[in-house]
Amino acid sequence: MKKKLFLASLLLVLIVVGCGGGPTPTPIVIIITPPPPQPTATVEAAPTPVPEAGVQILEATFARGLTEEMQPVEPVADFFPDETVYLSLRIQGRPKAGTVAVRFYWLDTFIAEAGVDLADVNSGVLFSIGEDTYAGYTLAHEQPFPVGEGYRAEAFYDGQPLGSYAFRVIPPAGAIPSQVQQVTLALGADEQYNPVDPTTTFAFDDTVYLVGRGDLGQGTWIQADWYVSGQLDEAGTRSLTLEENAADVGFAFSFLPEGGWPSGEHFAVLTMNGQEVGRYRFAVVGSE
Repeated sequence: MKKKLFLASLLLVLIVVGCGGGPTPTPIVIIITPPPPQPTATVEAAPTPVPEAGVQILEATFARGLTEEMQPVEPVADFFPDETVYLSLRIQGRPKAGTVAVRFYWLDTFIAEAGVDLADVNSGVLFSIGEDTYAGYTLAHEQPFPVGEGYRAEAFYDGQPLGSYAFRVIPPAGAIPSQVQQVTLALGADEQYNPVDPTTTFAFDDTVYLVGRGDLGQGTWIQADWYVSGQLDEAGTRSLTLEENAADVGFAFSFLPEGGWPSGEHFAVLTMNGQEVGRYRFAVVGSE
């Protein structure tokens, strides 16, 4: 699920090339807690076709830092939203030519790209140790990353895929567990985000409200997507991110498609931190 939130001011350092149905009658509860620390973030590269130059990644390790030799310091699989992401690639042998590029993604959103020239061994981004070569990449950002999974780094040698390596962003320390306790479709919402005139049947020119309440931890983001006759209408997609803990808080999303709702069945999907909370179906009767 794509989040309509622009990731701004992303930087790459220590690189050669920079980046540029209606609501259910019972409460819906989704509890998200920070996962336990992972002992390692080293990814053994899956067998992939080896390029003609013989370049192959033996290990891809996410970490909280890099040594001067581009080896990982404190390997991890998870990062807090405001942490810098470090990636160390261990390349087999000592290749002398070509570029190893890494592209960072979140879901289907491209974040940044950087490449290192294999001819620049020991330049500060590449370092030979024994018979292998290490390349280091650093992903820094001015705004916190959204909490969730779906982050990955894809490596390429002169444009040929070498491997894809995943990492996660977890809630910041001190964030309360996030849970959505109730979701209601309605004709409106009051100032305290209580539903006004709850219903699952609407007219073609009604604005449909998706009104919810729950505990939302710092860094949590929630998003509503609206499907008109089964097709996503991106004009209705909205999301919000919590900058601090909020217990027992209300929220609301609303949508009226351009030209009104066609008669028939439609639904809204609510997601939290990239995971689906529920689908809420409603009917539209009559036409203009």
